[in-house]
Amino acid sequence: MLGENWHNLSIAEVSALMRVGTLTSVALTKHMLERIDRLNPSLNAFITLTRELALEAAGAADAERSRGRWRGPLHGIPIAIKDNIAVSGVRMTCGSELFADLVPEHDAEVVRRLKDAGAVILGKVGMHELAYGTTSDNPFFGAIHNPLDARLDAGGSSGGSASAVGAGLAFAALGTDTACSIRFPAHCCGVVGFKPSFNAISTDGVVPLVPSLDHVGTLTRTVADAALTFAAATGLEGQDAAVRDDGLAGVRIGVMRRFFFDGDPEIAGAVEECLSDLQRLGALIVDLDEAGVEDSLTISTRLFRGAYEAFAGELLSHRERFSPRASEKLERKSRITLADYQDARGRVRRFAQTMDAAMRDCDVLVAPAATTMPAVLGNWHYDYDLQASKNATVFNLSGQPSIAIPVRRPSQHRPIGLMLSGRRGDDAGLLGLAALVEHSLSNN
Repeated sequence: MLGENWHNLSIAEVSALMRVGTLTSVALTKHMLERIDRLNPSLNAFITLTRELALEAAGAADAERSRGRWRGPLHGIPIAIKDNIAVSGVRMTCGSELFADLVPEHDAEVVRRLKDAGAVILGKVGMHELAYGTTSDNPFFGAIHNPLDARLDAGGSSGGSASAVGAGLAFAALGTDTACSIRFPAHCCGVVGFKPSFNAISTDGVVPLVPSLDHVGTLTRTVADAALTFAAATGLEGQDAAVRDDGLAGVRIGVMRRFFFDGDPEIAGAVEECLSDLQRLGALIVDLDEAGVEDSLTISTRLFRGAYEAFAGELLSHRERFSPRASEKLERKSRITLADYQDARGRVRRFAQTMDAAMRDCDVLVAPAATTMPAVLGNWHYDYDLQASKNATVFNLSGQPSIAIPVRRPSQHRPIGLMLSGRRGDDAGLLGLAALVEHSLSNN
């Protein structure tokens, strides 16, 4: 029966059913809550479930529809919120003992916009402690499991968001991304992870990590769902990710192999297969000079002194509320000199200009979202953090929009994240191209 599979539909599909009255938000929300009750004990994706608030919001959405008021594609759609983003009256832990009892009085700006768009918030999903890490192994709230294989890491720091969406527990989830924290979990869990341009979605009401790198974005199952959620989160009307009528002919795909393909050879090989398919469909592959991209590793390392500054006071006064691993990382960042930190802040502007120059020769940059597959939980290899983050971090530094879409190639037993990145500020353009690539590869 259709009701048993509502969670497999796209946002546009369930929205269409609700708009004509074939489906109610209350029925859909109950369906998702039942799935959470059944599946979350083994996944540990949700930290806090707001059952009563969700059903109340769903009832209000249905009442509005019956009166002829329709707020848009997210009207009545159940979603999840990463637990470092404030929802009024709901506990916000940030995956940390430090914030275990924090209950915000106001919604984050992005949550306010999503509520205004009619979205129904199911609850808060788990994350790496303080959003400072690439895994979902949380020392206070337990490990978040990968919906594709419960033995595997869901990726971090937005692992709960990716796990919930991948398991069909929410139609979309908000995440945050300071280095890779949306796109790496998307790569791990086989979902779409969209990090928009810097400041495209407000960070007001989000616990900061490194403010100059922090982005709010989305995790969804399709690019079209990402576009609809992004439009609601920004208050923009008419945003979509329709497949372009002109196809891939003449689309210039920029590739920087020496930096972005350095890692797991199976991932690199799978991306090369995708590039060959896209080229066969009419795209032009443009090999770009990697000069300057390697600087991203040094710049981002130094900028993460900002993470120490964000929590320095609490580290001094409440060290017992930090895990040993978090304390060690923050103390290591405290040893970055202020001179090096200020130098990095200056260099990041020049780095963005370097990436702007690279984009003059192409329409989109394509690379692996990460150069490692998700590890078995607790079995982290020595450079897991680096291989999880180095590719994605480039676009936090440059402020460009960047999206990971899941692709499955004959050479891979499970999906990988194909990362597409566009020009600063052209989020709609990137989403349109990503939808075209998603459609082309799924039908190839």
